[in-house]
Amino acid sequence: MNKESEERERRKFQRLNAAFTLTYRINHPLSLRMSVGWDVGVSAVMVDLSEDGMAFATDYDIPIGTIISMRFTLINLDAQGDERVESMRISGEVKSNVFVARKEHRLGIKFTQIEEKDKTAITNFLRYRKE
Repeated sequence: MNKESEERERRKFQRLNAAFTLTYRINHPLSLRMSVGWDVGVSAVMVDLSEDGMAFATDYDIPIGTIISMRFTLINLDAQGDERVESMRISGEVKSNVFVARKEHRLGIKFTQIEEKDKTAITNFLRYRKE
């Protein structure tokens, strides 16, 4: 059994492909944040999303265990009115870091702090995508 299939089996929620731009910054460890010099966010591309986590591609080699804050806007074309666009700020922990190509890394993130309204918006987005 390969590492990717083992990771999939440990997940509580299925992840679906998603392609959104996000901004993230390192919260902890502070020494990493200071050494990289990030006080503002760094842009990345979301690869997939679930109710309790996501993966995104970045040019930086962020160690497992790092705590990060992410900001992104979820656009749900199947929803109506105010439910169509939701801006989110979510904190999470890096659970995996896979070198993909050149300098690119795929980070697997488990959400550690998420507002209930954001969790509901993600659940609704994923439900619409599954149908």
